[in-house]
This record gives sequence, structure tokens and C-alpha cells, in this order.
Amino acid sequence: MISSCNEVKTDKIISVSENRRTFRVNNSSSLSINKVEVDGCYISSGLKCDYLFEIIDKEIKQIFYVELKGKNIEHGIKQLEATIKYCLSVHKNIPKECYIVASRVPKSSTSSQKLKKEFKRKNNIQLFIDTKTKEIIV
Repeated sequence: MISSCNEVKTDKIISVSENRRTFRVNNSSSLSINKVEVDGCYISSGLKCDYLFEIIDKEIKQIFYVELKGKNIEHGIKQLEATIKYCLSVHKNIPKECYIVASRVPKSSTSSQKLKKEFKRKNNIQLFIDTKTKEIIV
């Protein structure tokens, strides 16, 4: 578990927001969730995503990497990939998902699908791209 720049919570709703973009974890099971502020705290230089969430049930059972982005989805993908690489030793063999919450997603759904497919092929991690707000249930 990452123990710097973090906050462990069991709240029913845990969210992060930036410029009208929100990522929300609906923690209906009241699990411990370690919310880590990556950008500007845990990783101070280079490319990095905004937040990560470690879902804990005795041990870390899942990781969510989150980038709250304007409209440059490709740059958001690079930020996620850099953070995954940086955290590899801490998060090895733990299921991961990546989320980009953007103000705008490319109009062509095929371009988004290609980005997601390429990300999955390259990283073996599912990428979700949404606009404005994304809520997940754990």
C-alpha cells in the first residue's frame, strides 16, 4: 500500500474533482480505499496521472488509476502509462483499471475504441474514457 500523499477512507462515496470533471467511487461495501494524490505529491516530476485508488479487503485487491483531463486523451494515456510503470513494484500482480474523465472525448467513437484497444494490448489493462463524471461501484 502506498503510504504517502494518501488518505484511507471507508466512506460510502469517495470522489475527486478538477475543473468540473469528477471521478467517484461508490463504496457500497464500506471497504477501505486508499486515495493517493499522485500529481504534485506522490510523483513530483515527469508524466503522471492525477490520482490512484487502492481498493483494500485485508490486502490490496484492485487499483484504479485516474486522469482528469481536458480534451487531450492521448496525453492522458501517456500519463496513465507513466504512473503504471512508476508503481509497478508496489502494484505487481494486482488487477488494475484506468480511467480518463475528460471534458471532451473524440467525436469519432472508432478513434476512442482504437485508443482503448491499443492501451489494452500494450498494458493488459482496461481503459475507460468518459466525459464529465464517472462513477464506479466497489
